[in-house]
Amino acid sequence: MPPRILVTGIPGHYTRMANGAQGLSVSYSERHKQPESEDLFLKELRAISNTGNYLIGEGAMGALPPTAKVIPFWHLFNCVSRGEDLSEFNANFDICVFTCANLLRRGLSADAEAKVLGELKMPVVMMGIGMQNRKDLEEHDLPEGTQRLLDVLKAREHYFLTRGYETAGYLQDNGFSFVKPTGCPSVYFLPHNMRASLKKLPHVEIGKARTIYSGYLGGDQEPILDADALEPAESVPQYVVQDEFLHFDMKVQPDETGRVYDCASGQMLGDLAYPGIEKRDKPFAVRTFFDTNQWRGWASSMGFNFGRRFHGSIIAMQSAVPSLMVAIDDRMREMLGYTGLPAVDRKELDAAGKAPEERAAFVADHLAGLNGPEMVDEYSDRERSFRETLREIGIGKE
Repeated sequence: MPPRILVTGIPGHYTRMANGAQGLSVSYSERHKQPESEDLFLKELRAISNTGNYLIGEGAMGALPPTAKVIPFWHLFNCVSRGEDLSEFNANFDICVFTCANLLRRGLSADAEAKVLGELKMPVVMMGIGMQNRKDLEEHDLPEGTQRLLDVLKAREHYFLTRGYETAGYLQDNGFSFVKPTGCPSVYFLPHNMRASLKKLPHVEIGKARTIYSGYLGGDQEPILDADALEPAESVPQYVVQDEFLHFDMKVQPDETGRVYDCASGQMLGDLAYPGIEKRDKPFAVRTFFDTNQWRGWASSMGFNFGRRFHGSIIAMQSAVPSLMVAIDDRMREMLGYTGLPAVDRKELDAAGKAPEERAAFVADHLAGLNGPEMVDEYSDRERSFRETLREIGIGKE
């Protein structure tokens, strides 16, 4: 008999439609949300914090058997907060898959996670867990809630599927028994398109391919330098938002219809403002997507992705769009170091020069040196390892 799998944690985009839950039952709205006013748009963005997170839950569900059931984390937390013991869930599920991301960091105390997983009396698979900076964690104690969560997990059957080697090493050094680096589950969603993206990448013609940009516009101006170097003449550069309106200095004012967002196209409307906007004659066309299928559908019309966001680049690859990432921090370097997906380091790119022609030449030379078949083989090896690990645990597809 196959295991009864409860999936919770970071959700996929489909959980946006959940409008209530009672016991094991979750109800979903039959109407699509249309967050086109400024208030509704920001509310929708705050609900996920970063739209790239949707890929994590979606990737996990794509890898698990179709019988796996999603229970929104907010429902479990509300039950525990009301004093319920989650006995109904413990009686109806054999194992919990908890989808997560950058959970091990100084700035986050995982109190809610510890509270919920402490009440789920079953083995737990922590899928996609990562840390921000190992040195930082070694020099400072983990936040109390996160340490409590790890204590809960250590006391029962546990499986840690980490984003990379660094997190795996940290957890092994702290006494956890089943720890394997597997990468983020989003990397293995739509694998045929991922391979097609890798095959195309060495053949991208810089300066001719319509390009998707992502990064931290509003926090830095590096995407502007990227567009100056890579965007075809007379083309409007396309930028995709993940959380810039929440955490960085990007703002939008409603247009004459009172809207800031067009649900049909994902395009931001009205007056956009961010530092450096005046530096380009043709500012970015900025888009936000709350539906990963819509995001991929739009991305598939583009010719290249040059991304400073991991998940923004992964969704382009899921759309078979050739993609080159810029590794900007330790989190990204860990994920890229394990998966071997194509990337350049921010330091290397900066060393190439600030002038558009210097940056374009560096990127073109890097692409020309890539070996498509080798990248496909490495990706296929990582995908095989991920799926074998799920089967080893007993939660993989047959």
